[in-house]
Amino acid sequence: MHTPSSFRTLFFAACVLPLTGFAQMDYYIANSFGSRFNDINDQGLAISGGAYFDFATGTWTLMEEEATEMVSINNAGEVAGSMFLDQDLFILQPAYKKDGAWHPIGWFPGADPQESSFSTYSISPNGMWVTGQMSVGCCDFRTFRYNTGTGELTAISSPDYVAVAGYVITNDGTIGGWADDEPATGTRRIPVYITPDLEIIPVAAQLPESGINAVNDINASSLMVGDFDDRPFLFDRTTGSFTQFDVPSGYETATFTSVSDNGVAVGYAQRFGDFGALDREAIVYHPALGAQPVFLKDVLLSHGVDIAAPTGRMGTAYAISPNGEYVAGWDDMPPFSANGWVVYFDGLLLSGTGIGTLVDAAPTISAFPNPAQDLLTLSSGSVIDKVTLFNAQGQLVAQQTLRDRTGVIDLSALSSGVYTVRATSGGADLVKTVVKR
Repeated sequence: MHTPSSFRTLFFAACVLPLTGFAQMDYYIANSFGSRFNDINDQGLAISGGAYFDFATGTWTLMEEEATEMVSINNAGEVAGSMFLDQDLFILQPAYKKDGAWHPIGWFPGADPQESSFSTYSISPNGMWVTGQMSVGCCDFRTFRYNTGTGELTAISSPDYVAVAGYVITNDGTIGGWADDEPATGTRRIPVYITPDLEIIPVAAQLPESGINAVNDINASSLMVGDFDDRPFLFDRTTGSFTQFDVPSGYETATFTSVSDNGVAVGYAQRFGDFGALDREAIVYHPALGAQPVFLKDVLLSHGVDIAAPTGRMGTAYAISPNGEYVAGWDDMPPFSANGWVVYFDGLLLSGTGIGTLVDAAPTISAFPNPAQDLLTLSSGSVIDKVTLFNAQGQLVAQQTLRDRTGVIDLSALSSGVYTVRATSGGADLVKTVVKR
């Protein structure tokens, strides 16, 4: 999304919203058109297409006038994006911000900017490399790798593939993305990584059956994440292990979009909704949280954070900070018009009080009958202190103090549907899903 300066001014005016002080796990959503977040760093500094957002202070700052879009930010505040090559003709070029200033990358030799196209995707954590995809003419698509120290722009292609794209780049110049071998049946994007020596290597031993697959991110330990045949995967380059995960129930496809240095992967599950719309729900995975990805909204609900989403879905988790403390994305709307959001874990996700604890402890509490008509009985091996109920939209609808091992919750005033029960018992937070007839 390119953001002309006139639009940036309107965008900024709409996004200056107060952010309440936060303690422990927290969630912020920007109530403004097109404010989706593309990336976030360890300081909680997020970028949208046209502005910076500081989670700690809740302040928005317009991107620099010479820039036209921001897509990736590292912990030093260095940014990859785009800027004008010719503003009068509205011709753009890939660019990056380093040492407080934006610098042009330019185009491949022989590429006519008026007939070619590009997408910038990533700047490395050390700021040495920028990657993306660029064409020579309308159809010859190659990965580009740019060295910000030497100014060398490298075109990466192969006779084995009709197109190659780089989505992420590491400190040593390793790139993750996809390569299309265009079989007889049409497009087939194969998840690959590109070594510093420019060798293109698939991450899985077999070829995918579906057409859209990719390595979307690589962390500091060479752990790669993405999607393969519509399912999320982890690939550990150090051990060579490739692991696929299930698509969450009720959804058709899923992907991991980003992974932190401590191995927390985020992404989204997707399905076709009403009138052909795509519904998305943010997911998160770490072995401490269970064997499969879980919904990010359930993690928030387990800590009493109400996302209050009109659709009941959180949307797209697009980036996690290297330290695993911040997740950025956008709500369940088309990306161009979506509202951006940020989640702050505050050290709680893997602390033993997060969703992993809930998964392990869930069998110690029971709810019956389920489905329930009017009355729901809760029972636990330890005293149940407090019970809260959330509807499918993540809104708090009821709460009750029990201070006993059993208790009865009156559901008669609630509409029929699915509810999440959060109970505090024995110092742990327990979650159950119940159905009200």
